[in-house]
Amino acid sequence: MVLSDLHVGSTVGLWPDGFVSNEGNLIGQNKFQEWLWECWEDMLKWSDKIISKQPFELVLNGDLVDGIHHKTLQVMTPDPGDQVDAVKAVLEPLAASAARLHLIKGTECHTRNDEVRIGRALNGSKDPSTGQHAWDSLDLRVNGVLYNFMHHIGTTARSYLEASAHSIALGNLSHTRARAKQPVPDIIVRGHRHRHGIWDDGNQMSVITGAWQGLTRYGHKVVPGAICQPSAVIFDHRGQEAGEPPLVHRRIYTAK
Repeated sequence: MVLSDLHVGSTVGLWPDGFVSNEGNLIGQNKFQEWLWECWEDMLKWSDKIISKQPFELVLNGDLVDGIHHKTLQVMTPDPGDQVDAVKAVLEPLAASAARLHLIKGTECHTRNDEVRIGRALNGSKDPSTGQHAWDSLDLRVNGVLYNFMHHIGTTARSYLEASAHSIALGNLSHTRARAKQPVPDIIVRGHRHRHGIWDDGNQMSVITGAWQGLTRYGHKVVPGAICQPSAVIFDHRGQEAGEPPLVHRRIYTAK
């Protein structure tokens, strides 16, 4: 199961109900966050039904916190510790139900090293090359299918060209790996561009998960026509032959 771009701490990002800050202040949800939280709770029910108490691995693919960045005023609290605590409040129940948890590092201006701290607190897998509980890039083989998880991928304000980023990223990584005689992924999974999408050429697949964040003031400037569509994706290998592509379950919500 894969989620990304929660942006907890943003005034238009996911925020837990009934959160109390380090100063003892109750910080509630605004109207948009109430809608996001309803979507989040529905997603948990959906995923629980799909997974059906079977062991699963959870990948959190970057930008879990919004951070304090670019002089933004659109934050629930200016205390980074509060934002990290809020992320843990959101994720602890889901993380506790996973057989394994993997955290991928997001955009540094948002997350700094918070995802390393969150990964340590939630017992995420450890990257042996760094000793950290968060990864820049993670290769994961499931039922003979090689996945590559990273947060970043190219973005565009032109929605009609969004498939280009899928094929470019997949083709470039495949070529680079093959040239270096390293394993070529069957499926790449990304976040970052805040736009859910799946691209499949019959041999390989690119998947991007939608963000649990609405448009910020900056977003209204650079992608004014964008519509918030948070999503979750489950790759299901049950009943599939080794090396056969998984069934892909997706849950997508659309802001009105």
